[in-house]
Amino acid sequence: MAAVGLGLAVWFVQANHRESLRETTIMQAVGGDAERGIPAMIRNGCGGCHEIPGVPGAQGTVGPSLRGVAQRTYAAGTVLRTSPDAMMRWVSRARDVDPRTAMPNTNLSEQEARDITAYLYART
Repeated sequence: MAAVGLGLAVWFVQANHRESLRETTIMQAVGGDAERGIPAMIRNGCGGCHEIPGVPGAQGTVGPSLRGVAQRTYAAGTVLRTSPDAMMRWVSRARDVDPRTAMPNTNLSEQEARDITAYLYART
């Protein structure tokens, strides 16, 4: 029984290490900090329209859920092929990308857009 417990503990530590390494790699590639993405999304009201896993109060149903958004081939219908650069542009200037979208231009700073994108890619 102790061997099973030890095996589970080792697996848990390895899984957490892999997830931490993945998040660090994403944040370095995007130039953002996933942890700063949470308050940026709260300040900008993203959760009023979107369900965003891990963001307190982000249970909106007007826009799509952002769960797994980084794994999607397209976002915003067929307008936006997902990539970190495209996501940063979308979260900041959605109406410049698609004038018919219901999503407003949020006019995020470049760093806020990077932080939110890092969060969406690393944690949803």
